[in-house]
Amino acid sequence: MTNGRGSPAVPLTTLGKNWWMVAGRGLLAILLGLVILLRPTLSLNLLVATFGVYALLDGAWAVASALWVSRMSFGAWPVVLEGLVSLGVGWLALTQPLMPREAVMAIALWGLLIGVLEGVAAARLPRRLGGYWLLMTGAAFSLFLAVIILMLPYAGRTSVAVAVGWYALVFGALLVAGAVSLRKLLSEA
Repeated sequence: MTNGRGSPAVPLTTLGKNWWMVAGRGLLAILLGLVILLRPTLSLNLLVATFGVYALLDGAWAVASALWVSRMSFGAWPVVLEGLVSLGVGWLALTQPLMPREAVMAIALWGLLIGVLEGVAAARLPRRLGGYWLLMTGAAFSLFLAVIILMLPYAGRTSVAVAVGWYALVFGALLVAGAVSLRKLLSEA
């Protein structure tokens, strides 16, 4: 099966049956956004630790969901790589002492890599599926987070916290909306 542009795609009915896995990642991101936005004056160490825990949980969930969806094929490889990047950044955030600027740059690098991989994953879906556009918007939003952080090289931790918090809320909402779209696909199949 291809996505209409020659790239192999994960069968849409498989994605539809596993919509809840996409929704779980979205809800986790929303939770991160709420935690950070309710306490935007967190110390940088606590912000990095909170982000690290999120990245580890999101990465583990992404890898598990991609492997679950593509049991017999490796059609979900972009999501597996996305999960591995999140696991790596989460581990780095929680175990390595980083200078404040290094921590912020790690979050920006994470946003760049995740944005690219999310874009690849979304591109593997048919464009007629509403989830395609939602997931592609999520990819663009991840890239936007990275650009914003890189454009504010000396921004204070509160600015970075607010940027990450709003990113997480919007990204999570996009994932949940994409999951609902995938669920609708299942009911139409």
